[in-house]
Amino acid sequence: MKKIYKAPEEIPLQIDLKTIFLAGSIEMDKAVDWQKKCEELLQDQFVVFNPRRNEWDSSWSQTIENPNFKEQVNWELNALEKADIIIMFFAENTMSHISLLEFGLYAQTNKMKVVVEENFWRKGNIDIVCERYSVEQFKTLDELIQNLLK
Repeated sequence: MKKIYKAPEEIPLQIDLKTIFLAGSIEMDKAVDWQKKCEELLQDQFVVFNPRRNEWDSSWSQTIENPNFKEQVNWELNALEKADIIIMFFAENTMSHISLLEFGLYAQTNKMKVVVEENFWRKGNIDIVCERYSVEQFKTLDELIQNLLK
């Protein structure tokens, strides 16, 4: 059974294991490839949906008319809806605008587990939303992963 699906790979309708979507900071040259660590540590117990596309081209126009961009956004929305768990990681030194949008969309779903690094520019907003909607927060990505593996 395939355990890691990366955008834009087709995700099957039926998956027997719990699924995790890796949402969060993905800004090239600013955010570390934290998704790779999650893939390595979680793939034995979960099916992982990773939006970090191997052949991403930052020159693509980010419009609905661009088929590659539209495919990426729809893949992410489909995977977010299908996921049993959403890991949301906000790395300091990033803006992560789309991650903030996804955070808002899924804060009330009881699917989300959040790490927001201390110097993330909107940490206060995230902390308040997590408190209000009882979203589970962790200090580090390692702590979150260990919580999932127990």
